[in-house]
Amino acid sequence: MSGSTAPLAGREAGAGRARPGRSLTPLEQARAERPAPEDEPDADLVEPVDLPVSTPPPSAFTDPGARSGQALDAASVRRVQQVSLGLGIALVGLGLGFLAFRMRHAN
Repeated sequence: MSGSTAPLAGREAGAGRARPGRSLTPLEQARAERPAPEDEPDADLVEPVDLPVSTPPPSAFTDPGARSGQALDAASVRRVQQVSLGLGIALVGLGLGFLAFRMRHAN
């Protein structure tokens, strides 16, 4: 092996080839080569303020209807699964019926 650092394949990947797609206009090339100007930070921003951390008392949450979710018992879960399965089968049947109706009228 020689001590040279030449690449084994001859050229770097993509060297000498035009890039696919639309070529840039000279104005677009100049904009792409020039770095974008740095924006100065706004002087209007207010410094962050440290707020005291406190936990509200349990009496602040008196509305029992505002709970986000409740667990279902096993019978309710089975009913929901059966309704979901039945509804899915019904929708598939309606879709097949619609497809058959459209194919019949296409002829």
